[in-house]
Amino acid sequence: MTLDFQALFARAADGMYVIDRLLAVIDANDAFATLVGRSRAEVLGAPIVSFIQAADLRVHPPQVDIVEREGSAITMRHFVRPDGTLVEGEVATTRLDDGNLLCIVRDVRRRAAVSALRDSEARFRGVAENLNAGLVVTDRDNRALYVNERMCELTGYSRVELEGQVLGSLLFTPREREADGLRLRRRLDGAREQYDVEHRRRDGTIFLGEVSASPLHDGAGCVVGTVGVVIDVTERYEAEREMATREHRYRMMFEVMPMPAWVYDIDTYRFLAVNPAAIAHYGFSEAEFLSMTILDVRPPEDVDRVKAQVHARRQGFEGQGRGWGYRHRKADGTIIDVEVVSHAFDFEGRSARIVLVNDVTEQTRLRSREREMQQQLLHAQKMEAVGRLAGGVAHDFNNLLTVVMSASAVLADDLPADSPLRGEVHDIRQAVERGSALTRQLLAFGRKEERAPERLDVHAVVVNVERLLSRALGGGVQLELRRGSDGLHVMADASQLEQVLVNLAINARDAMPRGGRLVIATSLRALDDAAAAVLELSAGDYVALEVSDTGVGMDETTRSRAFEPFYTTKGPLEGTGLGLSTVYGIVRQSGGAITLSSVPGQGTVVTVFLPVCGAARAPATASGSTSDDESLSKSPSTECVLLVEDEPQVRVQARRLLERCGFTVVEAVNGEEGLRAFEAERSRIDVVVTDVMMPVLGGVEMVGRMRLLAPEVPVVFVSGYTAEDRGLPLDAQTVFVPKPYTLTALCDAIDEVVAA
Repeated sequence: MTLDFQALFARAADGMYVIDRLLAVIDANDAFATLVGRSRAEVLGAPIVSFIQAADLRVHPPQVDIVEREGSAITMRHFVRPDGTLVEGEVATTRLDDGNLLCIVRDVRRRAAVSALRDSEARFRGVAENLNAGLVVTDRDNRALYVNERMCELTGYSRVELEGQVLGSLLFTPREREADGLRLRRRLDGAREQYDVEHRRRDGTIFLGEVSASPLHDGAGCVVGTVGVVIDVTERYEAEREMATREHRYRMMFEVMPMPAWVYDIDTYRFLAVNPAAIAHYGFSEAEFLSMTILDVRPPEDVDRVKAQVHARRQGFEGQGRGWGYRHRKADGTIIDVEVVSHAFDFEGRSARIVLVNDVTEQTRLRSREREMQQQLLHAQKMEAVGRLAGGVAHDFNNLLTVVMSASAVLADDLPADSPLRGEVHDIRQAVERGSALTRQLLAFGRKEERAPERLDVHAVVVNVERLLSRALGGGVQLELRRGSDGLHVMADASQLEQVLVNLAINARDAMPRGGRLVIATSLRALDDAAAAVLELSAGDYVALEVSDTGVGMDETTRSRAFEPFYTTKGPLEGTGLGLSTVYGIVRQSGGAITLSSVPGQGTVVTVFLPVCGAARAPATASGSTSDDESLSKSPSTECVLLVEDEPQVRVQARRLLERCGFTVVEAVNGEEGLRAFEAERSRIDVVVTDVMMPVLGGVEMVGRMRLLAPEVPVVFVSGYTAEDRGLPLDAQTVFVPKPYTLTALCDAIDEVVAA
């Protein structure tokens, strides 16, 4: 080693030693000898490994090979002092030119002290510069000694512009400076404080800063300045102010809300707030409410259900905010049905719910009544179908009774007065009487009640049923009434016409599950021959009752079967398929017709045509009792009768009766043949006796066409149904005789219309 290096080696603060390739210490300075607790003489010549902890050598053997290969190495070693204590040192080893190794040992205890000071300063600056708040350190005169970057961002000034300045004069508005001086004096006296103060930025804008200020002490405990942390709370202040405004607004809404409302603690069930509407509706005072829990306004049997619901909400199962099927108890003990809407929110630091209550007791009662009415309607529709079946049976049975009665009349006429068989004939006629009474009962059942046709204003009927329709349609369907000209009168049963409207409206409602518009319009329409023929009506004026909806509409298949009994597109629990068939029956029974037009997706229009009301004559009396001595030869006549009857046996017996009474009879088996016979024999035909219901062409339609040729031709209608059931156009020259008829009833009817 050179002289200069030797001097450095000897005076170095760090321990230094030189070892040869055999790891023997050939030189060492005093610093190293002190580090290992020995004299320099004790160190020289000793193996270096004798001073190192054995465990270190097992983990890190001497670095000779590494130094030979790389020229240097750094290793941590624990040196053992004579008293057994260990000194940790960082050993830097370098190969010298002569091949020996120079080792420099730095006591890590001394290095740690220096590093700690540097680390402390670094940590302070790291924290200060990354703090999401302005940091200011000032002296006793409030001059800035240090500001962090965030303070510069808040104020818009650079660090150079802030440090050394009295920040109160630079950043505070004039009204804040005096207060800042007072606060500084309190801090110099050792006070800590937090306050909000308006700061002025470099560009003149203002922000609200929340300041936390503390005195700064030196090592002797004297106050040498202050430390302040500044947070921009402008947005928070605005949010709090907005929240306060919103809370005030909501409080006002809560107070003036017309529906009962309250807030309750979800943990204790206790009422926290209640509005005046709840106090008025439930009858409890505000003090009583606030001393109660929500369980106190529930019937005892509902308490467990309430607890289960609240518990589920605590577990996070919020469920729906709206609830039906709840019941509450008023102060007087009255139980009411309610619908509630509730939402979770924080109320003065508590987990709470706000509840809005709607008393639906009346609506529940109305819904129950509506269900009852629907059941009644369903029952009525079913009975209507049974009634129609009964009417059909009665019609066919009356035809049979007519044959029996006619045959018994002929038989009685041919028997001698003293014949013992007259008793048998009497029994037959009595059986016919009983059968006739039975069919009259069946016909009455088919109508379910005696019809009471009267002169009705159709629009007045619509207006009368409007309220019922509004309830049946519900809130999703808009009902609109359109009135045509005044004086739209028909001869019909008011209750049946109302039933027509209700059935059509309910069908329309079901076709509009998502809501829509239902229009009921009345008008006067004139049907010419072609239009009337299509509807199987006579040409003339009719009142049109039109019901149109904006529902789903019908396809061709559904339209073609719409009036069939029991046909429905609804589910088994939604409809019976009797609604439109019932409407059809009532309309036809009232002498009218019904049409239906519909397009899928574009709604449906149903139009009912009813004859305009005119003078009508009461039907002829029913057959009544028969007489055993009734003669077929009395009241001989010379008139020619056109007999139109599709039942062969009835036609044969009727011809026999009429011919025995002296009438000339022309037969026809249906309406078309009867019309041809009338056209061919019009000059000799004095009266027409016709059944009402016949294939091909019915009696009413046939008579309508005949009267286009001969308007004054007398007509006697016969049918197993009543005149009301068939809606016959009765007048002075048109009467009705129900089957089974007696000879007297039939001849009296013929005489009546011929003489008119």
